[in-house]
Amino acid sequence: MTKTAKRMLALMDRAVTLWRIPVIGRAKGRLVRRLIERHGCTRAIEIGSLFGYSAILISGAMRPRGRLTCLESNAYLAKLVKSNCATAGVGGRVKIVVGDALRLLPLLPGRFDFVLIDAVKEDYLDYLRQLEPKLVPGAVVAADNTGIYRRDVLPYLEYVRDPHGRYASREHVFGDDAMEVSILRS
Repeated sequence: MTKTAKRMLALMDRAVTLWRIPVIGRAKGRLVRRLIERHGCTRAIEIGSLFGYSAILISGAMRPRGRLTCLESNAYLAKLVKSNCATAGVGGRVKIVVGDALRLLPLLPGRFDFVLIDAVKEDYLDYLRQLEPKLVPGAVVAADNTGIYRRDVLPYLEYVRDPHGRYASREHVFGDDAMEVSILRS
């Protein structure tokens, strides 16, 4: 990750603490970076971008040829993501697509090896099912806020935790929240 991207994330960390804006943050960010580096991810997708914190984190953690597609339903926030990614020096590695993720996912070209789901909690399972044909074996799927919104994401958790299912899944707890990390079995 470049110094510019690190500085931008540090600035965003200070802002979100002051304004209480929900972002991945430092602790979950370390986990996301480790997952991307350990699995050598180069084709990522993010569902729900807010203002670009995790987009900078993901694109900065990937190898130089890595590319990230961000799906954001709010056009204003999408512009903010684009601007923040450009300021952080990762704008050329990030493609922002504006619209409803459930409608956009089937239309996206290519395959993905890393997924961050952080949008409408009740739709987590639908996002994943739409993405499954586009995931490579061994793809990493990280679902944020599975602690705070456990009731809303329960169908998703039951699906990825099924011992006979398609995923090896593990919960990572961060205080009162959690992130579910699932690896698509070959």
